[in-house]
Amino acid sequence: MKPILIRTLCLLALGILLLQDASAQRGRYYRPHPGYGYYHTPYRGMRVSLNVFAGPRVMYPYRGVNYYYNSGYFYRPYGSYFQVVAPPIGISIGLLPPGYRSIYVGGSPYYYYGGTYYRPGKKPNTYDVVDAPIGASIPELPQDAKVVVINGQKYYEQDGTYYKEDIRSNSEIWYTVAGKNGKLDTDTTSVQDTPEDNGPQVGDMVDKLPDGCHTVIVNGQKYYVSPDDVYYEEVVGKNTISYKIVGK
Repeated sequence: MKPILIRTLCLLALGILLLQDASAQRGRYYRPHPGYGYYHTPYRGMRVSLNVFAGPRVMYPYRGVNYYYNSGYFYRPYGSYFQVVAPPIGISIGLLPPGYRSIYVGGSPYYYYGGTYYRPGKKPNTYDVVDAPIGASIPELPQDAKVVVINGQKYYEQDGTYYKEDIRSNSEIWYTVAGKNGKLDTDTTSVQDTPEDNGPQVGDMVDKLPDGCHTVIVNGQKYYVSPDDVYYEEVVGKNTISYKIVGK
């Protein structure tokens, strides 16, 4: 084999490894899509074109809205695209996605996949979308969960559901549902109703980081932490860079 061809193949292999590594760092992994190469594992808010979404899908009308279901993820039309959305509580499907996980909480059966929880439906062979059950544990976070720090404790949040790390006896890290609907199980106060301290609040946007910030990597995501333990996430606009407060 000619040296130039060997070098070309080595560079190509290196490029593939770097692409996979960068994708893993973001927590959004590429997977093959028949006929269309590779695409991101769906995450909420992601938009896909009609040709990518041309695979098998089922439409579930619910309260006047048509939701489309495909391999464990729910979509709604968004202009000329489809957008991944959180399924409404109460919608029923006829088939659980491949790879779902069975969970028992308080003796009751639940099923989990991709950030969505199900329970057996009222009709035979149906499954209803339900709120995350407090105390349920899963071995991996929903990939679009974000870290937040509340009262000095780290949590991961997705759509108002809060997870807390749980290190098991075999040193595995699982994630346990500690709160839902924006309220933690550790107290009776909504996260949005915690007392104000006249300082920056979660959700605020700033144009410049405070002096003395350092970077941390949590779950593959980079954050900036100020000396007073405020967490910032970089937000890149069309021609600007700003910073969103995601935890305190």
